[in-house]
Amino acid sequence: MKARKLVDLPDPISKALSNRETFTNALFSRPDSLSALLSYDEVLEKEQLFLQKDGSLGAVYEVELLEHEPMASKQIINAVEGLKPLFNLPENCTLQFLFDQSAFSSFDKELCEIESSYPDAHSVSQLLFDEKVAALKESCRAFGKKSPFRRKLYLSIRYFPKIAGSRKVKDYLDRGEVTLYRELSEFVTELKNFKGILKGIETASPLKLVRLGAESLLDVLRHFFNPKTYYKRSFAPFNKNISLSKQFLYNSPVLDYPGIEREGIKSRTLTLKTCPLYAYPGGMAYFLKIPFPFKLSLNFSFPSKYKTKLFFDTKEFFLEHGATAKARVQREEIKEVQDRLARNDRCLNLTFNVIIEGESEEELDNREKEICHIFNNDLDTEVITENDIGLGLALNSLPLSYVPDADYSTQRAIRIFRSDAVKFLPIFDSFRGLKNPLSVFLSRENNLVPFSLLENETSNHTAVLADTGSGKSAFVIDCIVAAKRMSPEPLVFIIDKKSSYSMLSEYYDGDLTVFDRNKEVPFSPFRGVYDEEKIAFLTKLISSAIHLTSPSFALESEHQAAITMALKLAYIKKCDRQGLSYLDGELLRQDSDEEVELTMEDFVVELGSLTDGKSERMREVVDPLLSKLRPFYDDGVYAKFFRGSKSTNKKSKLFYVYDLDALDGDPTLQTLMTMAVIEEIRCILSLPENQGRAGFLVMEEFAMLGRNNPAFRDFAIDFAETMRKRGCWLITLTPRPQNYFDLEVGKAFWSVASNYVFLQMNGDNVDFIVENSSLLDEASSEIVRSLKTINGEFAEIFHINKNKTKQGAFRYRQTPSARWMSPTNAKDTKKALTALEKFDDKWEALKYLKSSLN
Repeated sequence: MKARKLVDLPDPISKALSNRETFTNALFSRPDSLSALLSYDEVLEKEQLFLQKDGSLGAVYEVELLEHEPMASKQIINAVEGLKPLFNLPENCTLQFLFDQSAFSSFDKELCEIESSYPDAHSVSQLLFDEKVAALKESCRAFGKKSPFRRKLYLSIRYFPKIAGSRKVKDYLDRGEVTLYRELSEFVTELKNFKGILKGIETASPLKLVRLGAESLLDVLRHFFNPKTYYKRSFAPFNKNISLSKQFLYNSPVLDYPGIEREGIKSRTLTLKTCPLYAYPGGMAYFLKIPFPFKLSLNFSFPSKYKTKLFFDTKEFFLEHGATAKARVQREEIKEVQDRLARNDRCLNLTFNVIIEGESEEELDNREKEICHIFNNDLDTEVITENDIGLGLALNSLPLSYVPDADYSTQRAIRIFRSDAVKFLPIFDSFRGLKNPLSVFLSRENNLVPFSLLENETSNHTAVLADTGSGKSAFVIDCIVAAKRMSPEPLVFIIDKKSSYSMLSEYYDGDLTVFDRNKEVPFSPFRGVYDEEKIAFLTKLISSAIHLTSPSFALESEHQAAITMALKLAYIKKCDRQGLSYLDGELLRQDSDEEVELTMEDFVVELGSLTDGKSERMREVVDPLLSKLRPFYDDGVYAKFFRGSKSTNKKSKLFYVYDLDALDGDPTLQTLMTMAVIEEIRCILSLPENQGRAGFLVMEEFAMLGRNNPAFRDFAIDFAETMRKRGCWLITLTPRPQNYFDLEVGKAFWSVASNYVFLQMNGDNVDFIVENSSLLDEASSEIVRSLKTINGEFAEIFHINKNKTKQGAFRYRQTPSARWMSPTNAKDTKKALTALEKFDDKWEALKYLKSSLN
């Protein structure tokens, strides 16, 4: 065929061929805006679908992540294997997973909601909470080891409509409305097919999928393209009249072959070079320990069975007569692959990228090393640092931006089986906390952890186990302080020895009762409002006192009836005498609003009077009781604890501390006084002004409270059930797990608890719990073993409820104010009390103590 001369060609073609600049621009020039390169275009708002510039359809989902720490190995395997239906897409679809670990903003909506909750909080609790939130926000602004992360997984499905086959000549002669009708019908059919695919995915997915609309997708894209502005301002809402690709670029990015620079933040892309030698479920949880923001991108395409078979058959053909050892190994691998394909496994193309970001090359280099360490050591595979195509791979990682044609130019896709691909999905997250928080912490992998001990619907009794010095008291104090943010303000009762709460009671205007043998005892079991419950309790208390001091004495129903009768008579006579006084030599009754308070002497007098003019049988009942009660009245060894204080102290506070340290060496007195204290707590809760008010009873080192005393055990169980109905919750603490399983009272507390809190414990104690309780399983027991407490830094906490539906580990960090308001060691306590004596104003004392830390 004779070649045509250039002049014979049409002018536009001739001009283009003769102008070298046209070819140069076509190869190397870029449009004025990056948005022209991106595929986002229209939004089908009703269906929450996206129409791309090339005519493809897309949908984006946010996937609910699994908190990996408390999951046992079988649970992890089942969760991963359940994701296989996600890979049943047809060949004209692509599947993308984008795992985004990003920093929290100090203006984050979730953080602001927690901060603004409980506007009527107690002023001291609000001060401590504000200090905690301020430290958290500062860590958000100045990124560091204490900065919180948010982790999200986005699933994108892109559908490429099948192009109709070659048309007949007459089709091109149709009128315009016929063509429009035909094109519209084809689009509706393809849209229906795509919606059917999405419905199948949503139904088959074991993880919760939430489809994103235009606003949510814009938020993801704006976060990527405006990494600094995103945290400083709000953006315009979605405008349906403008292409989506023109609504997220607010700053001009700098494009380079290795990556993209936005607002001074550079990106770098790492690509999985080869499929790992072995893959196992749960391996992707390793990436949660990375201490900086990053993105994991997994792009899947679905080659046809014919193309897959052709590839492996061709490779087998060339290896069939290979004589080398390597060829023989590869041939065996090909046969294994073909066998798996015959067993209905599916071959996929996977492009696996990690996108890291930093403000300097040095920062990027350091972060790259940490990523490579995980790939090389934990996953046993290699990665490529993309210096030439990093930009393109980073843009391909964005939702709905991946097309299979990109694999032809990047040559980074690896072939992988569906059964192996599911093991690479980043579906794991750290502990995310609870739904109704009173406080906020960080997980061990820096997730924000909203937390409260009041999350259960029916019961919120709590058992706390930890080694001595692990920080359990400080953590419980933090929970109690947080609870004081509630409205109405809850009642708090502390039963302790060498109390860590004495300073705190100063700031909450509390009532501190210290039992000291060498001083007047400002307490009596007889004080309070007398009703049938009070009389029943005093009967039980006096019966327990006799049983503890005279174990061999058998109390019968006649004895208990006599005790009850004497109590009622003593109360009636005390009431008759109330308000009587001599005036001008005459005995007159005056109105008095003082509470009637009996003493043991009043009771003994009336008990003795029961024999006056009575039968001999009554004397046989009463005389032994008077003899056995001798230690509790007159000059008896326990008499001062049942006599009451000379000064009246009408309870009207909301914070009470009972320090029983001086009774530590006397189990009898410990048991009786603990029962009396708990009864007083019951009475305070029953007051009309406290109806509808929540309450907390904290028992520190509860093993000292009665030990193996069945009476106290039954009393504790009854109290726990009664208080549950009234919204008062027990929090018990001990350093020895044996106390919960060997002591009667410990068994009672363990059985009624619905929350269990663990701090640092030695391995033997953990083994003991595993052997004696079904609470901890394989995974949770390993978490408890791994808990650490670093003085001056943090204490790691593991929380689990009885049903095991809510569990997770997090870190408690004490603020300076919290440290000095509730000192938990002798050195800090002495320093705090000295400061209180030095300054007349307690807040000046706190300011002085905080300054001493600097």
